[in-house]
Amino acid sequence: MATGDVDIVEQGTRRPSWVGFVVLVALVAVPLIGILANRDTSRPIPAVTPTPMRNAIGVTPNAAYPEANGPGDTRTMRVTFPDGSRAELTYPADLNLASLGARPYVSGTLAGNGEMDEFRTLTAPLYGEAETAAGRPMIRRLTDNVTVWPGPLGVDGAGSVLLFTFGDWRIALQDERAGLTFEQRVAWAENMHGRLTPDGFLTLSADGPVRLSRPGEIREGMLVGPQLWFGGLSRQMLVLAPIPDCGRAGSVVLDSRHPIAGSTCRDGFLLAAAGDQAFVRSALQDVRVRPL
Repeated sequence: MATGDVDIVEQGTRRPSWVGFVVLVALVAVPLIGILANRDTSRPIPAVTPTPMRNAIGVTPNAAYPEANGPGDTRTMRVTFPDGSRAELTYPADLNLASLGARPYVSGTLAGNGEMDEFRTLTAPLYGEAETAAGRPMIRRLTDNVTVWPGPLGVDGAGSVLLFTFGDWRIALQDERAGLTFEQRVAWAENMHGRLTPDGFLTLSADGPVRLSRPGEIREGMLVGPQLWFGGLSRQMLVLAPIPDCGRAGSVVLDSRHPIAGSTCRDGFLLAAAGDQAFVRSALQDVRVRPL
């Protein structure tokens, strides 16, 4: 099995803080907690103080499920990366990649007006708004399609989450504790754009002071260019990323719960897999990707 550099993020590992945020936001789902309020109306109430009410949030998968075709033991499916580039995958039918669901990953920087640029990653929470909310109220609405939510529970150093809505998709920007100013948040919100493809994928673009990372871009040893993540909470996960130069392929972050992981880069695409040994071996050896 061809293997490469795949980061298995463990507690206490020295890594850039945004690496931990990627794993937390994209791979850890928190069940939605229903909160109901009942009022006893058997006697009059002299005064009423308005209190915030929380609307129920539906728990729906935040992923694209592409159509897979092919006879016998082989399947093919077409995918669209968040930068708009497309590819066709050919793989053994028993991998069931289409049923895992595909989610976009991108990253970008906000120009710092002569100061350090603000780098952030944007991922698709597996269960969308319900996963981000985790039963807590929204902090505020920033723009028509961007809201601000409390950061992940129990994570020191994590700031608020900017949640973008593009059609049915939810994309989360995880901030740091000493993070973006209000003006910087508005800049991210106003200059990120999403478009749905006919087959359900989400492409992302940016303008103004926001620049998205290019395919194959490396930052502090990590691959931060556009990617597709298949799976996440199941025992299997596959990361697929276009790489102009396989000789410069970086690491990707996979779920630390999977003890077996590996990666390979060929024909301009990096594949990284985690899960049981049979899945990892087949994903790295048998999946073929060609650009469209």
